[in-house]
Amino acid sequence: MDEQQTDSSLSATPLLRLHLFGGFAVTRDGGPAPADRWSRPSARTLVKLLAVTPDHQLHREQAMDVCWPDADRHSATGSLRVALHAARRALEPELAPRASSSYLISDGALLRLDPATVRIDADEAESAARAALASGEPGELAAALDLFSGELLPEDRYADWAQARRERLVALREEVLLAQAAAHLAQGSHAEAVATAERILVSSPAEEAAHRILMEAYLRQRLRRLAVRQYHACRAALDADLGVRPGPETERLHRLALTDSPAPAVTAPTLPAPLRAPAEGPLRGRDNVLLRLLTPAGPPVTLLTGEAGVGKTSLAGEAARRAAADGTAVLWGGGHDAEGHTPYGAFAEALDGWLAEWDAGQRAHAGAEYPELAAFLPSLGRVRAGRERGPEEERDLLFRATYGLLGELAAQQPVLVVLDDLHAADEGSYQLLSHLARRVAAGGTALRFLATYREEELPEGDPRRSAVAALLRGRLAAREEVARLDREACLAVVRDAGASGDRVDRVWELSLGNPLFALELAHGSTESVAAGRQAPDGVRELVGERLGRLDRDTRRVVEALSVTGGESALAELLDVAAHGLRPALDADAAADALERAIAASLIEERQVVVAGRAQEGLAFRHPLVRLTCYEQLTAVRRRQLHAAFAQTVLRRRPDAVDTLASHFARADDPRAAEYLRRAAERAAAVYANDTADRYYRDLVARLDVDAARARLAHAQVLRRMGQFAAAAEVLRRALCEFARRGDHDDTVLAAARLAETLVKAEDAEAALRVLAAHPPAEDTAPEPTASHHLARAVALGVQGRYADGYAAARQALAPTLRVPGVTGQGLLARCHCGQATNLALAGRFNEAREAADLALAPARAY
Repeated sequence: MDEQQTDSSLSATPLLRLHLFGGFAVTRDGGPAPADRWSRPSARTLVKLLAVTPDHQLHREQAMDVCWPDADRHSATGSLRVALHAARRALEPELAPRASSSYLISDGALLRLDPATVRIDADEAESAARAALASGEPGELAAALDLFSGELLPEDRYADWAQARRERLVALREEVLLAQAAAHLAQGSHAEAVATAERILVSSPAEEAAHRILMEAYLRQRLRRLAVRQYHACRAALDADLGVRPGPETERLHRLALTDSPAPAVTAPTLPAPLRAPAEGPLRGRDNVLLRLLTPAGPPVTLLTGEAGVGKTSLAGEAARRAAADGTAVLWGGGHDAEGHTPYGAFAEALDGWLAEWDAGQRAHAGAEYPELAAFLPSLGRVRAGRERGPEEERDLLFRATYGLLGELAAQQPVLVVLDDLHAADEGSYQLLSHLARRVAAGGTALRFLATYREEELPEGDPRRSAVAALLRGRLAAREEVARLDREACLAVVRDAGASGDRVDRVWELSLGNPLFALELAHGSTESVAAGRQAPDGVRELVGERLGRLDRDTRRVVEALSVTGGESALAELLDVAAHGLRPALDADAAADALERAIAASLIEERQVVVAGRAQEGLAFRHPLVRLTCYEQLTAVRRRQLHAAFAQTVLRRRPDAVDTLASHFARADDPRAAEYLRRAAERAAAVYANDTADRYYRDLVARLDVDAARARLAHAQVLRRMGQFAAAAEVLRRALCEFARRGDHDDTVLAAARLAETLVKAEDAEAALRVLAAHPPAEDTAPEPTASHHLARAVALGVQGRYADGYAAARQALAPTLRVPGVTGQGLLARCHCGQATNLALAGRFNEAREAADLALAPARAY
């Protein structure tokens, strides 16, 4: 029946608004509100179908074909009549029986939404977008984008009848985003242009125009490395999605990035702080070794090894001074036992010491050119929040960025990086050294590394020992063992120290050519020399005697310095003296005590880098002196001093979680657990898995109540390291603890993770037993329930039970859809992947393809 409306009725009819973005909804500008719940889903679908159809009109037969495709003509006609009636009543609750609808009109065989009384948000967004594109005004473009307030009809994401309109709106929104990015670029707003272009690439990685905007924005900021990297990302995306190469304009920008005028020269480093103080005396008996160290030929890495006190650090320092005198840029970093295994700590100290000399503008440019380095260099800012990458990809980018920054300096002048006490560094530092050595060997960069380490500190089975062996095996490193001094050289060292007569020969007998022992014995009392003790015991005794000769205040500040690991910022040490010692030392008394310790040749003034800034500091003249001092402290005294330093660091550097974790742990402070957890999470975030593993082990040992949750995180780190058996053992303990406490949801989740780990360890049968022992219940939370079924799908698939595995993956789908946020998207992708894998292995390839396609959207969102 035809339905007509008079002008007077139109004027009295409130506007009906159909909302398609973010989910279907209906509102009116007046009158009774439309029904929240529709009596018939087919009525709701009919209205949505008309809303997305061009001109919002449709032939009755077309509507029947879409809504009731399997019904015969008579049944479909009846269903359409009922759906029309229900839809009109839902849109206009006050509509009288047999009255004409103000919104949903029948015009012969056509059904349509009346344009005079119906407004649709997608139409308004489309009109605003086209108007904004025509004007090109940034304000209009931004306003138009705001109207695209969500996905079109997400509840009908896979309905064919909505696909065309959805794709058209997505394309239009991207067109507006491109126009907005181009407008930002034209205005010189490079950061806004980059951010907008990156929004486009999230959903359309093969959008070449967005890649070009990013390349041009980087080039205008003289970030050539990022422009080149963007070109390669564009090329890979175009090849993967379309099978084509970049267009001429993109190629032109790439050539420009390769040939553009070079970036400003990086600041050449001054002599590092450990080398600025003049040497105590001439380096005796090391001429041949120095000659080999300073020869430019040979592998990129030289490893200095030898017993403690043999003079490795002194030898490396002299080589570095001579190299610097010949025009080589020298960077200096090292490992520190007392601070724990800070991720990439040896390189972080070397690079931070250099970057601390740059002005703020230069550091900002370096942070933009090498954003990956912000993960472990405080001078470039905090860890950046980028897109999620796999651990290998993230680590590779960090390593490449380190090589790029050092390569810039090496392009100006030869570079020598000294890594002192590498045995105290983390595994990541060894991996980074290996990467840099390979790149140097392949590219001929004027970059060399000189590392000192003690082999006995790297036991069999330590991955760091394996890394050293791999360097030597690949001829990327040469090992130089520093031997004891011969008698002539040792006597010369003793005479340089002021000893004479019979005492000189006695020192040779006791030191056995160890330079440190010889110097300590030469500086010691006559009674000590006459004691005739073995050299290592004699050194410890001599240090103890020298400490015993100090006045009380001087000894207390030296003891405080010993708990830092060997060096400390002056301000922090004075803070500890004022607030941590009992009785306290004011600034004047502490300064006097430090001067007496310097005069006693126990410590020396030295610049240290703290949180990326160079500061005045103090350090022991040799680590054995510090070690002896530290070992003489009682357990109670050690705890007190570590607690005092922890409080100082907490006040001054609350983000120094590695240092705080170390001090609180050694102080046996209850806060150790929190900082060990934060340090573990920070290490895991930059994929320093061995460091995270150590932190988690210490954390779990200290926890009573929350150990199970820490074990879950620890197991994830162990799995990333490939240590599935260890991860399984950690998860078993967590599972037992959750079960004992009656935490049902956590028990189910831990069982699921244990089962997945057991599958990785090739024990699918055990995985299924664990899952059977801890099944979800009706009231189990969605995430543990979904994880249980997904783990079961994996275990069944590994056993070749593909039909059961597919069913388990489907069973995970319902609880997964109730898990919000990124976690839910990850679980949803795994659900579809689990189905696709089992289907493919069962030979059902068409169905597997459909399931795999469904996994793409949530995987990208995750």
